[in-house]
Amino acid sequence: MLTAALAAVLACLVWPGRSADPATGPPRPQGGGSAGSRAAGAVERARSWVPRRSVRRRTEDAWVADFAEVVSVGLDAGLDLPSAALASARSPGVRSRAPWLANRLQASVDGGRGVTTVLDAAPDIAAEVRRDLDLLVAAWRLAEQVGAAASAVTASAAASVRERRAAADRTAVAVAGPRASMLLLSALPLAGPAAGLLIGLPPGRLYDSAPARVLAAAGLLLTAVGWWWAGGLLRRARRPGRTDGDPS
Repeated sequence: MLTAALAAVLACLVWPGRSADPATGPPRPQGGGSAGSRAAGAVERARSWVPRRSVRRRTEDAWVADFAEVVSVGLDAGLDLPSAALASARSPGVRSRAPWLANRLQASVDGGRGVTTVLDAAPDIAAEVRRDLDLLVAAWRLAEQVGAAASAVTASAAASVRERRAAADRTAVAVAGPRASMLLLSALPLAGPAAGLLIGLPPGRLYDSAPARVLAAAGLLLTAVGWWWAGGLLRRARRPGRTDGDPS
């Protein structure tokens, strides 16, 4: 009876709704197929989830590339770096996402402290924005040291920041499917106590024997180990590749 209850709960969890996809024709019931195929379909739908909120948050934080590109245009037009940076900080796109930048730049320029000082002492910001600003500051300081054209260096820094952001978004989308599969496959075994409650078996009665408690503990342990192992795989998959030329 417990096996039948678990199968019923699993079927409720993975039973698909009515299809409204225009590519597959009019809505129709999807009750056909085995429980295994329906479970596979549920896993496949879970793998299609995309972390839209995190991608949108990274897009909102990605103002450094826009800032650098406008600065590069100003430098090409003949402005000096402080004037170009002020003009870029006052542009609508940058001001909406970094409202603190224009006032701090103006105060720093008026005090003769320059532009890079403001970016180094930026307020509490996200770690990704901090890395973007550090790259831009390093590019400007390199241009000062070697005498390179500031506009070209700034444009290259903007392109580098934008490409790194795009790579991070692609990585987040790529790992969204495996992460959703982890959540789904880890949650399904935990439906056992809920299935017992549905048929009138409280957890205390469901696990009142020593073998049942041992099996439940083993299941929880294996679930935790699987979660840890899969999380390690995802962390290694998200790790940037080596760029130092060392083949080892």
